[in-house]
Amino acid sequence: MEPPPRPSSSLFDVYLRLRPSHSSNPRFLNVEEPAAEHPTHITIKPPTNDNRKRAVEKFAFTRVFEEDAQQMDLFRSTGVLSMVDGVLGGTSRHGRDCLLATLGVTGSGKSHTILGTKSQRGLTQMALDVLFQATGQQLVQSFYGAPAFSSLVATDVSEANMFTASAFLDAMYGDSQSERCPSRAQTSMLDCSSFITNPSSRSKNIPRPSALPQNPAVHDIELSVDPKAEYAIIISMYEVYNDRIFDLLSSTATKNKHPTVKRRALLFKNTEQSPDRKVVAGLTKIICGSFDEALMVLETGLMERKVAGTGSNAVSSRSHGFFCVEVKKRNAERKSAWTSSTLTIVDLAGSERARQAKTAGATLAEAGKINESLMYLGQCMQMQSDHQDGARNIVPFRQCKLTELLFSNSFPSTTTRQTSHYHQPQKSIMIVTADPKGDFNATSQILRYSALAREVTVPRIPSTTSTILHGTIHKHSNDRTTTSSGRTTPSAILEELETAQSELARLSSNLEVLALRLAEETQRRRAAEHSWQAAEAHMVDLEQEIRDECFAATEAAVLQERRRWQAAWDAEQENKENHLDKKIDVVIQATKAHMREQGKGKGYEEHEEPGMRERMRELEEENRRLKRRVDLLERAESEAPGARSPVKRMRVLKNR
Repeated sequence: MEPPPRPSSSLFDVYLRLRPSHSSNPRFLNVEEPAAEHPTHITIKPPTNDNRKRAVEKFAFTRVFEEDAQQMDLFRSTGVLSMVDGVLGGTSRHGRDCLLATLGVTGSGKSHTILGTKSQRGLTQMALDVLFQATGQQLVQSFYGAPAFSSLVATDVSEANMFTASAFLDAMYGDSQSERCPSRAQTSMLDCSSFITNPSSRSKNIPRPSALPQNPAVHDIELSVDPKAEYAIIISMYEVYNDRIFDLLSSTATKNKHPTVKRRALLFKNTEQSPDRKVVAGLTKIICGSFDEALMVLETGLMERKVAGTGSNAVSSRSHGFFCVEVKKRNAERKSAWTSSTLTIVDLAGSERARQAKTAGATLAEAGKINESLMYLGQCMQMQSDHQDGARNIVPFRQCKLTELLFSNSFPSTTTRQTSHYHQPQKSIMIVTADPKGDFNATSQILRYSALAREVTVPRIPSTTSTILHGTIHKHSNDRTTTSSGRTTPSAILEELETAQSELARLSSNLEVLALRLAEETQRRRAAEHSWQAAEAHMVDLEQEIRDECFAATEAAVLQERRRWQAAWDAEQENKENHLDKKIDVVIQATKAHMREQGKGKGYEEHEEPGMRERMRELEEENRRLKRRVDLLERAESEAPGARSPVKRMRVLKNR
């Protein structure tokens, strides 16, 4: 299938879709009658109550879809189908990266076009259905096995955390008996078919593919694929929120298991395996083996995306959403490495005016970041389209994360490597949505920097020369420089020309002065920006130093407190042992005293033999000598340095 011819813009094919409006406001946007088969031009007229005297403007697009256009019309006629075919690669070895984005004022129908509604599919669901339908039996399933999983991980250039759909969905909605397995391990893929077909194993918040819209159907669309190849479809999702990149899939799982853990921003950078292309490093990527698994992953990521209610839209996106479908391909006999191409679908947040949206606080700050990124996007698109007129200005796409993500891979690669196939710039399509009866100011601004061409058809602002001449003629008419017949004399005409020339000279000098002032202010602004960046870097370093100092001080205090408690604990143990030794000594002394008393109380009157009494006295005297000797030895042993207490001696005996 051949893609549609590329228009004047070398960056995007830009299509305009008009939303059916039920507003009572007058219509300011009109579609011109097409010179060919399809309309390509529109005209916007300022409201009648406009006091700025703005001009009527005419805009050109690749094609204009009016209010009665259906989702299938956009899918077939905007080149989305050819983009899907390009990602698959057909019978060629490599596919081509493609980008589909929507742009428009908040509430103009962007999310409806990309993601659909409760009754209609969006372009994302239709593209996924066509992809899985085309690959069919050649698709690597999520329960395929460890060798395919390991090879897919090895060819990933974004340092991603890769999981099978079964493991991811089971960790999200199952009984959490089987945890997710990290991609860097040699882990086999599990089967999630029972999880999809068994509703009793799901939680109440799990998205059900059967409950999602089934129309428009794409069963009649067939794309050619390489019959000698096998395919793998990998899905990832992230958002740009407040000019920072957040993973929509890992953050969901982390939030379920650890509600207090904050989301970690990701980096958009070159990696070892992608030196010529930037990638979002550290994303969560899910290997999907069926269309139902892909829909469940999509709905899971959408539940995490930042939304809020404003005065313009009840459910307004507060971030730019990125949905990436990576198609990997290799020979069915597995004799070649996986090649990769990616279809990136972007749902840009809508521009809005704070007065009309009635935003405040954090929502107002989010709107400021959204409008700022869209302004940079408009500048990049305008400068890139100006290249067709001979200009060769550098496109400033590194001003914010949104433009860097959209444009970094839109230019031809300057390096070539045998292991990389990202040599072609990505093919890009922009769908602009507008409400013909909505906000005139916001809609006209979006159209100005997204249109392929713009023309002011009816100038309504008077020129400076006519104003000067009108003033000079009016002045001389008051000075009676005309003749009685009403005709101006030649001298009066010369005087008017001299006055106009002097006025032009004055304006030229003022212009030069203003140009010098502008250059000075520009230099001051750049110096201020440089100083601000240096101050910000210094603050980051200072914060790190303070954190290190606080950490060291805390560690020292904890160590000192630990030593103090250890010393107190040792002293208390020593006191307990001494107290127990004293108790044992008291018991011993009491026992000895009791034995002496018993010895003295014994009567020997029954022994009448004199020899026996004498012998008893000798034995008693010997016993007393021995006891005194034992007491002396015990006292000497207890007073000797390093002597062990009875408790310690008992412990030694127990250890033996």
